[in-house]
Amino acid sequence: MAAEDKNFWTEPGIDPLAIVRAGVVDVTRLGSHERPLGASTITMQVVKNMLLDNRIDFTRKIKEAILAVRVNRAMSKKQILTLYLNEIFLGQDSWGVAAAAQAYFDKPVSQLSVAEAAMLGGLPKAPTNYNPFLHPQRARDRRNWVIGQMRADGFITASQAREALAAPLIPKAASGPAAIPGAGYFVDAVDAQLVRMFGRKMAMEGGLIVRTSLNPALQAAATRAMRDRLVSYDHQFGVYRGPVAQIDPDAVASDWAQALSRQPTPKGLIGRWRLGVVISETRLRAKISWLGSGGVETPHTGTLSLAAIQWGRPMIHGHPGPLLRDMAQMLRPGDVIMIAPKPDKGGTVSLEQIPKVEGAMLSLDPQTGRVLAMVGGWSNRLSPYNRAIQAHRQPGSSVKPFDYLTAMQAGVQPDSTILDAPFVQRLADGQVYRPGNYENDFLGPVPVFYALQESLNLATLHLVRRVGLANVIANFEKFRVVKHAPLIYPAAIGALDTTLWRMVRGYAALDEYGRQVQPSLIDSVTAPDGHILYQAPDQSCANCMDGSAGQPPVLNRPGLRLADPDSVYQVIMMMRNVTEHGTGVPAVKGLNRPIAGKTGTTNNFNDAWFIGFVPQMVTGCWIGFDKPQDLGHNQTGGNVCGPAWNQYMKVALKGQPVIPFTPPQGVSLQNVTFRNETVSEAFKQGQVPGAQSNPGLVADDPLDLGGAITPASSASGARDFSPTPGGATPAAPGNVDKSLGALY
Repeated sequence: MAAEDKNFWTEPGIDPLAIVRAGVVDVTRLGSHERPLGASTITMQVVKNMLLDNRIDFTRKIKEAILAVRVNRAMSKKQILTLYLNEIFLGQDSWGVAAAAQAYFDKPVSQLSVAEAAMLGGLPKAPTNYNPFLHPQRARDRRNWVIGQMRADGFITASQAREALAAPLIPKAASGPAAIPGAGYFVDAVDAQLVRMFGRKMAMEGGLIVRTSLNPALQAAATRAMRDRLVSYDHQFGVYRGPVAQIDPDAVASDWAQALSRQPTPKGLIGRWRLGVVISETRLRAKISWLGSGGVETPHTGTLSLAAIQWGRPMIHGHPGPLLRDMAQMLRPGDVIMIAPKPDKGGTVSLEQIPKVEGAMLSLDPQTGRVLAMVGGWSNRLSPYNRAIQAHRQPGSSVKPFDYLTAMQAGVQPDSTILDAPFVQRLADGQVYRPGNYENDFLGPVPVFYALQESLNLATLHLVRRVGLANVIANFEKFRVVKHAPLIYPAAIGALDTTLWRMVRGYAALDEYGRQVQPSLIDSVTAPDGHILYQAPDQSCANCMDGSAGQPPVLNRPGLRLADPDSVYQVIMMMRNVTEHGTGVPAVKGLNRPIAGKTGTTNNFNDAWFIGFVPQMVTGCWIGFDKPQDLGHNQTGGNVCGPAWNQYMKVALKGQPVIPFTPPQGVSLQNVTFRNETVSEAFKQGQVPGAQSNPGLVADDPLDLGGAITPASSASGARDFSPTPGGATPAAPGNVDKSLGALY
């Protein structure tokens, strides 16, 4: 009250003398573009905050005054003051004095000193201008003025005023929950969705209570796994790009700590790294000094060896150049560099830099669609561009499970014979499309399961031709791995644009045996008064309110049926072969449980993918350069993304039960052998192993599958595979959830 309205207890809601004074001053300022002088009482501020907008003009001030008088008549002074103290904005994302006490001093209101209370009391006039974290001197001056007003108005004694004026201004930010490494991409995506749902003002200032799906432990694990992999790749294929900055060697010799403390922290410097300065060097090692997280009061010194910087030597024709012979070939005294201290290795450090290569990871619960972790790149501070949901890249062979699903829907058996041989197709423009396998060889007749296991392009294209390219593209769109796909054969092996979000969503539907899954970041949004404004579609409870005491909650699991479970299960079993015997082996090493997955590698090794799942979790990984370029020879999805996926899933699945993929009723598992390798494959009721294992079935003519499929029109001109009697009805292409799915 000393700062804002000393006559609050006696005035009628307005202060007539203050209004006259402000009016005289404002008239003299007409045309000067200066802000009008305020005359708002506490009651008027309550009216402005709760009933009016923030326009600054005479019309609004008149309305404010009239309403303030009415409020003063309708409510007690104590009620008005309670509203004011709990609703006023005081900066630092805090509304009300209780929140501000935590935000600025990390303590409840009841424990504030006179000096601390005075500082908060000075904030309503201009919370940003008097923020002690941003403008400490202004905040101190404003606080001292408020203390003087408190003394003049008799709220405190002279001794209390002297003590408060002498107190240092030491704000302490609320400790709150520990920051989650790498969660910035997830938070930005949530913010963007809230703005789309409720508008910017409501989303940012409406006091919404937002519960998200983020799992802090898994987010930290995903961030660590992706960063470790990007650093490993950079150390294998990158070159050292030079120091962050240079400090004059004389300054280094006299007071390196002071000189280093003045260096700005580079965006993208991760928590376990530090800025260090090269103090001195010999031929084989350099002395490096750095500051601990506490600042200049915690200096440290360590050594950097010549062997530890060899990764950064120049490349020659895409290969590492000759070994460095002297530290001086790369580092000089005064160089400010990024380092990772190794206290467990005798005080040594490693040389680091922010990689140019980028990556993304997305992990979700397929039963609910809840996104558990999202990595959109190296650092949200360095680049807010979220590669998990915004980067449109070619998925390569990671789309092939949907090719093979189309074949299973058409009645093709997993051990059916297809031809791995040259594939030639004349395109509409007269060009001839003649792709090859990764190994540039031809294996001849191979079983379907082996073609997916080894990711054979030519065999896949022959299979696509037999079941119908239009049917394959229809499945791409039905499973929403793409919004629209071109009706061309290159698209069937991944020559199209999509996002990691879309691919993981499609794989989640496979994990759910063909049930559409809608990924969600937000579990619920609640208004300040407690009523629910939004709840994620797959997270309502079927028996929570019916008195089922002692019974586990049963989640409603909506979602269109995109394909029959029998066909999807056949694909899942073939995808298990990918991880156990094929291109996905590097991703699952040491996990020791059934995992289905598929790698993806694009032409010229521009993009590397691995997406895999267990019954309770789906995780996808993408790595590449923002401006597409070659990742390097043999840098396939399994070799590049596999290690990151493996590192994350070892954390995510620790302590989780080993759950098998259960066959649908009527589906049997049978052993089949090819090239001395025996695997278990799924066969539908009525299918017999070996019945289609005939080299004579490898012709390119479309399959005549009799009653196994029924032609039906669709938007893309494809035949929509309706199942044989007893199966589930697939959803029509384009019939998708419009909430979050339409955004990405």
